[in-house]
Amino acid sequence: METQSLQELGYPEDRNYRAGSPHLLHWHLYDRLTAMLLETLSQVVDAGLPPTVIEVGAGHGALTEPVLAAGARVTATDMSRPSVERLANRYHTNVAFQAVFDPDGSLAVLGDQRFSLVVCSSVLHHIPDYIGFLEGPMLDHLGRGGAFISLQDPLWYPSVGPLTHRLDRGSYLLWRMRQGSYRQGIATFGRRLRRVYDETNPADMVEYHVVRQGVDHQAIERLLTAHFEEVELQTYWSTVSSPLQWIGDRLGRPNTFAFRATRRR
Repeated sequence: METQSLQELGYPEDRNYRAGSPHLLHWHLYDRLTAMLLETLSQVVDAGLPPTVIEVGAGHGALTEPVLAAGARVTATDMSRPSVERLANRYHTNVAFQAVFDPDGSLAVLGDQRFSLVVCSSVLHHIPDYIGFLEGPMLDHLGRGGAFISLQDPLWYPSVGPLTHRLDRGSYLLWRMRQGSYRQGIATFGRRLRRVYDETNPADMVEYHVVRQGVDHQAIERLLTAHFEEVELQTYWSTVSSPLQWIGDRLGRPNTFAFRATRRR
């Protein structure tokens, strides 16, 4: 099954993006990452660039609203047509907003448009070749002097250590057991433990990080350093369970990362 079809199966119109997304579910995480995003936008504007933003894989626009409220012009793309339609309906009265259906995730539908800020929120781990995406489409649509920000992706599993990884997977399992659809949840978790994946199942193939040991943040940092004057990596703990989020925050064992890269060369 092709990637775009899997995305639409995994992200239909009635998909609740907040449930299962720690950075949307826990307000302290949402506030932290939103502040990082808005600060980056402010830096771009202060540098004399136009407030033009592309939000790749925007979903239902959890980060779109604060960026629009800050006065930016936002182009939001997604591979799921239902998500794009929902975005278009939500912000249809705002002339500074445009929703774009991007069926292959290449951003080719944007032609030669360039933006001052490229935003990826919980996106890179959905892309099979995220390094190729960053080297190609991301840079192709980012103007000189612009900035890139990526939020909420899982750290490269070998870098976090076995204890943190077990805490992360255990947190997910405890949360999943409370969501209903027990048979589906147990089957999905069992395949992940055995590293056997169903290529027709969105639960396996949309979340590519479980197939590939997370996201190689070290390789991303090297790539960004070659193209930007300043690159900042932030790491933090995130999980969907509120009690386990509280515990992980205090243990200080990061499992998730965000990047901010500014002043593109």
